[in-house]
Amino acid sequence: MLSFGERLRIARERRGLSQKEAADAIGVSNKSMSRYENNVTSPDPDIIKSLIVLYGVSSDYILGLSNDLVQTPVSDSKTPPVITNVDSSILKQLSALSKESQEKAAEYLSMLRALDEVNGMGKNVIDLERRA
Repeated sequence: MLSFGERLRIARERRGLSQKEAADAIGVSNKSMSRYENNVTSPDPDIIKSLIVLYGVSSDYILGLSNDLVQTPVSDSKTPPVITNVDSSILKQLSALSKESQEKAAEYLSMLRALDEVNGMGKNVIDLERRA
């Protein structure tokens, strides 16, 4: 089983960051970061939270409760979805539209999702820069 420090190092390297870059990003010294990764000292909870956000990993992974780097969303119907500020802003704008405009927005979103899927496969089917 990987140690806390090893998990921090793996998560940092996965993001392509040096110890110094990670330390600067969360406001600690490079020496402190080295000590965390070498299991000499443990960061306080606020630093751990900052590292989780910086590295984009699950807290369960960092704490050794899971080997999955990225947290799997829970599809439990009892768990409400997380609404971000961006989501909230989009929902407000959509609710202000007419029913017809909302339907057009939904169609447009479907097209964007399809483009994301195609582009994710490394294919560039539509070049929006070159319009007829």
